[in-house]
Amino acid sequence: ASIRTEHIAPAVDHLLAANRELISSLTRPEAPVSWAGLVKPLEDANEQLGRAWGAVAHLHGVLDSPELRTAYEANQPKIVQYYTELGQNLRLFDKYKALAASAEFQSLEPAQRRIIENELRDFRLSGAELPDTEKKRFADCQDELARVCTLFSNNVLDATNAFTLR
Repeated sequence: ASIRTEHIAPAVDHLLAANRELISSLTRPEAPVSWAGLVKPLEDANEQLGRAWGAVAHLHGVLDSPELRTAYEANQPKIVQYYTELGQNLRLFDKYKALAASAEFQSLEPAQRRIIENELRDFRLSGAELPDTEKKRFADCQDELARVCTLFSNNVLDATNAFTLR
């Protein structure tokens, strides 16, 4: 009830800027390659972003209004762009590969190792190893997919709201 449409853009912009700053510091050559120095801070930051955006997406689905729809549609491309950038960040991918190859990896809990393995998979599936031209095409496809999914969702919501039983 305390979330207002005018809160969405500033919150998204703040969280994205903080996450990008964190990624920049995590990918410096001197940054530690460890669970505590790499994975944990990034997981925490992405969890915070996911929770904030999840609340917006939930409201968009259950309490739609023209203002909320406008705010959602204005900020969704920013979220998609962030996750595309994250998945294609070669310096971050290299840090995860270095962690998987480190002695610390074997001493981690099985769940932690699985998280790292899944992250490595996700980097590959996000096009991290693609040539730059193909990365751009992948990003464009992600943007288009998000756009048409939102359009579809809006159409379903509008049709549901317009339905009457005669």
